[in-house]
Amino acid sequence: MDQPLDTRQLRAFISLARSGSFTQAGRELHLTQSAISHGIKALENDLACQLFHRQGKSVHLTHHGRELLPHAETVMQAMSQARASLGALDKTPRGRLTIGCTPAASQFILPTVFREFKESFPQYEIRVLPGETPQTIERLLNNEVDLAVTLRPPEVTRLECHGIFEDELEFLVSPLHPWATKAPKVKDATLETFIVSSRSSLNFTMIQEFFLKQGVRLNHFIELGSSEAIKELAKLGLGIAIAARWIARTEIAAGQLVPVPLPKAKLRRRWVTSSLKGRPLNLAERTFVGLCEEVGRRMN
Repeated sequence: MDQPLDTRQLRAFISLARSGSFTQAGRELHLTQSAISHGIKALENDLACQLFHRQGKSVHLTHHGRELLPHAETVMQAMSQARASLGALDKTPRGRLTIGCTPAASQFILPTVFREFKESFPQYEIRVLPGETPQTIERLLNNEVDLAVTLRPPEVTRLECHGIFEDELEFLVSPLHPWATKAPKVKDATLETFIVSSRSSLNFTMIQEFFLKQGVRLNHFIELGSSEAIKELAKLGLGIAIAARWIARTEIAAGQLVPVPLPKAKLRRRWVTSSLKGRPLNLAERTFVGLCEEVGRRMN
């Protein structure tokens, strides 16, 4: 197989062919006349033909040189275009980012993240796969998503978790509910109906385990996948939501819902952006993680 031509020699060849002078070619390429001469000689040896007629201080292309010139110019032009294209990619990166997230994250965290992400990466295609934390982490481990925005899962040995923020779960009740004016006891929870997003969620597991540690099992649930629907039912007094205050700031400020601390202890959660351990993140992914952290600082 023929060896590829040295682009530095081709550049010297083109410059000398255009100028007809070793002195001018050396000045143009910031090289000595000797370097230009050696480069042309090496190129002639590689091609096994003479490219220039030397006449004193001037040179002229031979028949072989005239044949080579348009090919050399095409090669150098193609390389210049390749550099320009790669430079444009650096300035305006293109790609696809697939994010797995919980329903709450998709509604309250990601809109702001995506708005700011698109300012830096307008050519990126974003795909979102919503699901509860266990399902989303499984997708991440199966390489179905690039990053996951969820509650911090119990098992993280295969994950790299980047903290977003921490929050605390509380009861959210109607202003007409007795708990709005009188703090409940743990045993009172056994008689109430609680509105949850999904029994398959990590959030539900954490709530069940919290009350079991207090010696109480919650028995009555309404399962809804929407945070907005959960709040509406709680406002109507049809059940009690267990959620963080940040999902109901507007309703709390308007007096439509009242936050009530859980009895005896606090139930805190950690939100994270997760990636597979050992997999380097590209610039877009690192930017996304950083934006999640920035949004997290505004959540509480």
